[in-house]
Amino acid sequence: MRENNKLRAYDQSAHDWYRFVLSFPPHVVRTYLERFGVSRAHCILDPFCGTGTTLVECKKLGIQSIGIEANPLASFASRVKLSWDVNPNALLEHASRIALEAAAEIQKIDGPLRTLPGDSMELLLTDSISPVPLHKTLILLETIESHRDMRFIDHERLALAKALVSGISNLDFGPEVGLGKIQSDAPVVDIWLACIEGICEDLKDLGALEATASRIISDDARYPLNALEPNSIDAVITSPPYPNEKDYTRTTRLESVILGFLRNKQDLRSLKQRLVRSNTRNVYKTDQDDLLVTENDEIQKIAEAIEARRIELGKTSGFERLYAKVTKLYFGGMSQHLSQLRGVLRPGAKLAFIVGDQASYLRIMIRTGRLLADIAESLGYDVLGIDLFRTRLATATKEQLREEVVLLKWSGPKNKIKGKNMAAAYSRIVESIFQEKYTKGAKEVEFDRDDISSHAQRLGLAVPKNIGDVVYAFRYRRDLPEAITKETVPVETWIIRGTGRGKYKFASVALTPIVPNEQLALTKVPDATPQIILRYALNDEQALLAIIRHSRLIDIFTRTTCYSLQNHLRTAVEGMGQTETDEVYVGVDQRGAQYVFAVQAKGGKDKIGIVQIEQDMAMCQEKFPNLICKPIAAQFMADDVIALFSFEQIGGELPKVQAEKHYKLVPYDDFTDAELESYRLRVQD
Repeated sequence: MRENNKLRAYDQSAHDWYRFVLSFPPHVVRTYLERFGVSRAHCILDPFCGTGTTLVECKKLGIQSIGIEANPLASFASRVKLSWDVNPNALLEHASRIALEAAAEIQKIDGPLRTLPGDSMELLLTDSISPVPLHKTLILLETIESHRDMRFIDHERLALAKALVSGISNLDFGPEVGLGKIQSDAPVVDIWLACIEGICEDLKDLGALEATASRIISDDARYPLNALEPNSIDAVITSPPYPNEKDYTRTTRLESVILGFLRNKQDLRSLKQRLVRSNTRNVYKTDQDDLLVTENDEIQKIAEAIEARRIELGKTSGFERLYAKVTKLYFGGMSQHLSQLRGVLRPGAKLAFIVGDQASYLRIMIRTGRLLADIAESLGYDVLGIDLFRTRLATATKEQLREEVVLLKWSGPKNKIKGKNMAAAYSRIVESIFQEKYTKGAKEVEFDRDDISSHAQRLGLAVPKNIGDVVYAFRYRRDLPEAITKETVPVETWIIRGTGRGKYKFASVALTPIVPNEQLALTKVPDATPQIILRYALNDEQALLAIIRHSRLIDIFTRTTCYSLQNHLRTAVEGMGQTETDEVYVGVDQRGAQYVFAVQAKGGKDKIGIVQIEQDMAMCQEKFPNLICKPIAAQFMADDVIALFSFEQIGGELPKVQAEKHYKLVPYDDFTDAELESYRLRVQD
């Protein structure tokens, strides 16, 4: 890939149409395009594209590119900067006519100064633009709109955006946007026309280049799968926000308001909610990205250190209280981004993330590049290295902070998922399925086995060898991720139900926790469990089932003579699909009535799921229609106490607890006379 000399002459000017302060320079993009071996056959992604540095460089070199940007003003600027098929002479002629008419209108004295609506003015930094320049700007904007020509309108509006920050307003840009010298007036039309002339000079050269596909997507970069086709990206070059107190929406606030991209506080809130949480001004109560880094010890330690320093210094403002929270939200958001990004990358894709160290939060150092590399590695990326891009002086500490380029490679899904990685993978898969199919207010969300495979691939995860285990895990072993359970009313929760072979649905049902009541009386029962059984039981569930069987606890609990019929019964139930019951008993009572008891056993850390009870009820009714069905759940409690529950189901409601008893198996000589007397009195009662 070579760059001709003609391009060198206007590399910088092409980027001056409009750009964010502190954006990375164009030569960095070219450096990594060359290092990654990118050719015209490839497609490049900038998921935090800002005002388009990466995309402009790619287009100049004939390389396809896609940008994602949530900020509407920045997205607009990128789109216009990639529109090179405009005749510069015609644009300048059209703009000159607008300038003449706007200047004539400004000279008229016809009443009070024009201004913005109150809701819009409230969004602006106080004194960011003086009344007279604002009045002139609004007249110019009205004139541009009245002479709207679809060939030129976007370039003319973008020129006004640049003019606002480069000479019309009172803004000054440093580490954060602020006020410079307050000017009571400004030559608004002349500044705008000069910006038009600069654009036209660039277009004279850019328009001669070969047309190359480039597009901008206005979306949340944390969820690239919502915007892009799976396996469509060959390389990524981007600079995401850093974790600091820089509110990126303030950088473009004035232009966004005047051009109509932001009209009120609700517009601003909607924008902020689509951004990675990098500063305390866009943190909301419903945010949950921090849950994605709960197992990252270093990020948790940094957050704890920030909070400890805050308390030590007696900092109590609302923003300062959020410093620790936003740190976790930032890295959680980037984890979400990197996780979903895997689904759009082709195997072998290389990535460059330009990020910087930060010490904004009470001078606690955050090594952003190293932490992002650790997160990426945990998600299956190969870390190729971390290049030093440049250093900058920290305002507060006067310490040199590193800006770095984190280099990654996505080789494709790993062959196996184990342990915590498996649990995290399962959570991401079901979250992805739910988020794609859920509509606000829905009580049921249907999906099938094929969705599990397709979403695993989209997320860049290995397709689980046992696809059914993903559903089984959340039906019987684990809670659904909070990102799913939050989407319902407080008194309900989501469960997964089978609806047929390989078919399922998320269902929002009444919250029915099944946990032992610690206040219930304890009943001692003679322990008849052979010691060899306890010695060689492989897990808590197996031990619990054996204890119940040998000590006849089902008989005692149900007052029925019972016999174990089958362990781990797997069968298919119509309209529900495959079910599994830990143990099935049949029994007969003193009146001759016959029963079937479906028993589910749980160790101390596992939870009894209402889905299991519901499917046991359905299984018994279908497979044993002539018997009385009684689902039973057993759970180990502390001190080897066993809780037993029986259930009943009325109509189409969820099963409810009918009875609960607590038993403890003890040697016979452990019974006291007082205990035996109390049990005798129970019978009399």
